[in-house]
Amino acid sequence: MVDTTGFRILLLIHVLAAVVAFGGNFVQPMLVRGGADNATLGKANKVIQLPSLIILLLAGIGLILTSDEVFKFSQTWVSIAFLVVIVAIVLQFLVARAYENDNRSIVPGLTGGLHICLVIALYLMIWKPGWPS
Repeated sequence: MVDTTGFRILLLIHVLAAVVAFGGNFVQPMLVRGGADNATLGKANKVIQLPSLIILLLAGIGLILTSDEVFKFSQTWVSIAFLVVIVAIVLQFLVARAYENDNRSIVPGLTGGLHICLVIALYLMIWKPGWPS
């Protein structure tokens, strides 16, 4: 595997961004039960979670570029991971909009989709199907 300081820093950023981006979706139901209003939840999604997904994507690109060709954009698991992150960004945006539009009823379904994205991404990051190719 790649063992450079730059790669490890990018990996740390990548993992932290994933925790921040997806972690909020596990906390939000408790915040709702605690009385958090829609405006606050929508802002948290737009100001914290969406940027974290963008950082996750950019750090992932950086990991590929600094991997000394160990990982490549053409590898199956990388291509699927890009698709999963793009889907997650769209779903997270829709969650933020649902809160902003006072439409909490669709949030559980969208959040469920985000949970599925997380499971798929974890599978891809751990097992890397099609690697090396």
